[in-house]
Order: sequence, then structure tokens, then C-alpha cells
Amino acid sequence: MIASSSASPTPPQGHAKPQELKSRIALNSARLLQEQRVTNVHIRQIAQHLEGQNELLQMMRRSQEAQAYAQERQAQALEGTQAAMLALVQMLRPALKDLRKFLQNGTEVTNSSTTTAGAAAAAADGSGTEDQIRSKTPPPPPQQADETQ
Repeated sequence: MIASSSASPTPPQGHAKPQELKSRIALNSARLLQEQRVTNVHIRQIAQHLEGQNELLQMMRRSQEAQAYAQERQAQALEGTQAAMLALVQMLRPALKDLRKFLQNGTEVTNSSTTTAGAAAAAADGSGTEDQIRSKTPPPPPQQADETQ
């Protein structure tokens, strides 16, 4: 024979006492309620996390829109600068052409005179004075005060 470890025999599962069934049901209900509370807490945490992620995505979208707007403004400014530079170059071309001709003609005619070439070079870079730029003509005689007084 097999010796049993418990002194009183346990009733079969099908014949459990109503009080035991009520107790088991109450325990299972309590466990389920606790699990439901934990699940609800997790769901709230997940919802808060998703809200935070949504706010972050909205901030990123606004930032990207602001960057796109800034890039558009930069492109417009660059186009304006390019147009202004092109207009400036077109305005300066005839003046540069004339200056080149002046410098070439001035150096060909006055190759013997280095001071006039130096004056023309100084005029070309804007560092020459008015006296250096003038051709070599004798200065007018100084005016004398009336000695008859």
C-alpha cells in the first residue's frame, strides 16, 4: 500500500465544497483585478509616451518647416545677390574696357617718360593725386602781389 502524506483525504475536484469554490473565485477575481490595474497603469504609461513622441514629431515638423522657409529665403537672397553682381559687372565692363584702352594708349605714347606712366598707373589703382595725373605742363607762374602800393 501507498502511504498518504496528508491525514485527511482531499475530496475530488468535481466535489469541491461551495465555500472553497467561492474562495477560489474570489482569489482569482482579486488576481485578475490586480492584473487589470497593472495593465491599466502600463497602458497609461504607453499613452503618455506616445503623446510625448507625437509632440516631439510635431516639433520636428515645425523645425523642418522653419528650415525650409529659411532655405527658401536664402535662395531668394542669393538670386538677388547674383542679379546685382551681374548688373554690376555689366555696368563696369565698358568702364574697364575704356580704362584698359587709356592705360595702353598712355603707356605707348609716354614710354619715354616714366613719370607719366607712373602717374597713369597710380590713376588706375586710385592712389595717384591730381598733380600726378595731370600731363607734364609747366605750372602757371605764381601771382605776385601789387608792388605799386
